[in-house]
Amino acid sequence: GVDYKILAIVPNGTAVTLVEEIDSWVKVRTDDGKEGWILKRYLSEDPPLEERFQEIEIRNNQLEEELTKLQSENEKLHALNDALESTLENNTNEMTSTMEEYQQLVEDTSDVITIKNNLEESRQVIAALQQELESVVTENEQLEAGRNIKWFLAGGGTLIFGCIVGMISARSKKRKSSLY
Repeated sequence: GVDYKILAIVPNGTAVTLVEEIDSWVKVRTDDGKEGWILKRYLSEDPPLEERFQEIEIRNNQLEEELTKLQSENEKLHALNDALESTLENNTNEMTSTMEEYQQLVEDTSDVITIKNNLEESRQVIAALQQELESVVTENEQLEAGRNIKWFLAGGGTLIFGCIVGMISARSKKRKSSLY
């Protein structure tokens, strides 16, 4: 309370540690270890104005540096934007020219779809004819093999028939000669 002896005067902006709080009074401890009571209304959680001013001044210097950098970057971006606008104009002109060429190609190649469809149909016909040719060749080879077998059998039959006729005629000659 105000009836007690003043132990120390704490200068404005000095940091203190809160130890205990009773009503409107707070027991505090200074950095050098002194303890005492002080009215709560004289304490603030905000840093002292000098510290806040220094922080604001430092922040202001940082913002000024950042502003300078941003202005420089802004100038570079304006130059880049001008270059990009020029490039865009050139590309637009090229695109217009390309579109005109494309339209001409579309007109020139209108029959390509018909030709492509005809080509696909021709390929299908060729594939079907190739399959038919393969089956005809296979059938021809089978017929050729069958014909060769028939001729072989005919020749063999003729040979056997000739042998049988020869044997029969040889026997009949032997019999005739025995009669004489």
